Amino acid sequence: MPQFDFKDKVAIVTGSSQGIGKQIALELCKKGAIVIINGRTEKKLNATKERLQKAGFDVFAIACDVGIFSDCEKMVKEVVNKFGRIDILINNAGLAMEGKIAETNPEVFQKVMQVNVLGYLYPIQAALPYILQSKGSIIFNSSIAGFVGLPGFSGYSISKMALTALAQSLRIELKGTSVHVGINYIGFTENEISKTYFDEKGQLQIMPKREGVKLMPVEKVACKILQGISRKRQTQTFSGMGKVMHFLQRFCPRLMEIILSVTYKKRMKM
Repeated sequence: MPQFDFKDKVAIVTGSSQGIGKQIALELCKKGAIVIINGRTEKKLNATKERLQKAGFDVFAIACDVGIFSDCEKMVKEVVNKFGRIDILINNAGLAMEGKIAETNPEVFQKVMQVNVLGYLYPIQAALPYILQSKGSIIFNSSIAGFVGLPGFSGYSISKMALTALAQSLRIELKGTSVHVGINYIGFTENEISKTYFDEKGQLQIMPKREGVKLMPVEKVACKILQGISRKRQTQTFSGMGKVMHFLQRFCPRLMEIILSVTYKKRMKM
């Protein structure tokens, strides 16, 4: 298969002021793409832009909330006015949350759904006319939490499961257009120390270091995502744990439920 040429392709990466999104932006820059980074916090976004510029790459930064459709329209208009096209949209923005359903503030669920679901749908709706023109790629960065509802992380799991339905619906609707729709089920990944999540009260907390699990380097995750675009893969699962979870939930759901129940009870006793 011939190598896909990212050079001069116009790529928007949402949620790219830190973590996986920032690394994706860097890898795209290395391949010669025209990269637009995005985040809600202008200060953090500009800091990322400066770091990429110091590494020798020029990127275009747009601060906006992808959970607001009018913001997405403005972002897309700004990109098209400057570069004339959009070839790749990588939906990566996301919020994490933890808490029991009965004890979690309803606003936490609303915030998570606003970013993790509508924050994918809205950029797609705004950018789709231009991606149809370029016969480009639309990418969903999901999680292994999208395979099964995880106790204590229900809002996060709901949002990631919803992305599967959105990607599947979009792929069928775009059949015959040559637009590539791909979804990545990303496993446990090395986080930046500043990564946060919402607790059940809606307060932001620093994500604790994950113990007892193998973390995939963020560079490897980003390269796998770009490889999926290059090869126009519809679905990618990045970890052995994710593949096992997917298999068990599909073919042995009762066993999956027992495993989750046991691990959840252990976690609650800690």
